[in-house]
Amino acid sequence: MKVILTTLDKNLDWVMVPSRAESYRRLKMGPKADLWDEFWKEYYASSVRDGVEKLLRKGKVEMREVGGVTEVKITNKGRNEVIKLKMGELGIQKLPIWDKKWRMVFFDVDELNKTKRDQLRKWLLKLGLKRMQRSVFVYPYPLEKEIRFLREVLGVPHGVKLVTAELIENDDDLKEIFDL
Repeated sequence: MKVILTTLDKNLDWVMVPSRAESYRRLKMGPKADLWDEFWKEYYASSVRDGVEKLLRKGKVEMREVGGVTEVKITNKGRNEVIKLKMGELGIQKLPIWDKKWRMVFFDVDELNKTKRDQLRKWLLKLGLKRMQRSVFVYPYPLEKEIRFLREVLGVPHGVKLVTAELIENDDDLKEIFDL
């Protein structure tokens, strides 16, 4: 079901779910098939249909019949599921040699958005950042892409700031924590 959701998320419009006969016809087309046909060639039509029906029951896709053909489109609930999947895949690439710069994440998310603030803290810790103060986290490797993604997904674009610093006084404890 994850594959179906992520594939549908890439398409903004309705996608045809091929019948068994249509799947076979496309398989015979070989290299003439487009990107979507390549996806459908990898999976049996029956398993795709089963997955789509499960997603439909959960409200993550919507279906319609057009001229005897079933079409599927991802819903907002389905897009939220894709975002959760992408967040689960977040990870920071460590540099082979530390560039001697500290990345500090500061945030100020108000009490009305307590859930977002708690989620942000959870994800920062999951990514390996260490807490310096209640709303200040530190990390020794680049993480701009991950922070940008978290800001957008959590809906706090102005409440989170990333600073790259060349010096933190008395950083021996941090160096030890990060094994630098």
